[in-house]
Amino acid sequence: MAPHDKIVPITKKTIPNNVLHVLQNCDCVCFDVDSTMLTCEGIDEMARYAGKHEEVKALTKKAMGGNMSFRECLTERLEILQPTAQLIQEMIEMKPPGITPGFQELVDALRSRGTEIYLVSGGFDCLIVPEAAKCGIAPNHVIANTILFDKEGKYAGFDKNNFTSENGGKARALQYLKDSFKFNKMIMIGDGMTDAEARPPADIFIGFGGNVKRDAVKEVSDYYTSSFFSILEALQLK
Repeated sequence: MAPHDKIVPITKKTIPNNVLHVLQNCDCVCFDVDSTMLTCEGIDEMARYAGKHEEVKALTKKAMGGNMSFRECLTERLEILQPTAQLIQEMIEMKPPGITPGFQELVDALRSRGTEIYLVSGGFDCLIVPEAAKCGIAPNHVIANTILFDKEGKYAGFDKNNFTSENGGKARALQYLKDSFKFNKMIMIGDGMTDAEARPPADIFIGFGGNVKRDAVKEVSDYYTSSFFSILEALQLK
């Protein structure tokens, strides 16, 4: 548990009433993956493994300046990386990324209340699905990007039909879930502005700063925390 959450106990006075109400009555919670469910960024790990971290880092800095759309940035990153099916398999078999403390406990508690759990990410399903399985989250509850390979296992692009392959994709993904399964109250939890932009259709957005803290995200959050345990505590408030 993060120091901030130890100093400020979770009570009905320290969490907004609307957040507490939705949290305790939600039927769907969507989590971001990179720097939220997981302690790292998948594409950064891929870049390190491929020996192209500095090139990808420079492109990320350019994209942060607002001169490039998410799809353009995704396209250029993958063009630099040229990931192969073999590289992906080696990454999966090597030491896996860490799952953020408290994530599994929160997921288990939500499920015990009948809440559906989805992972909605701009990362890659080939890397996310194995980690999701460790938490009991099925592949059909993962919405992410798909890398395409040719018959020889070489990089052949990515699926541009995926929701999260372009700007505003997370909001469209959540709207699809809401319309398809008639969810009544939905929450988005994540560390980035693309997560915040998914409210609406999410009823509330919980900003997560346990791995990376972003002031801009904190400012637009309905509730902001650096620990999943604080959300778990709020869920169990009487």
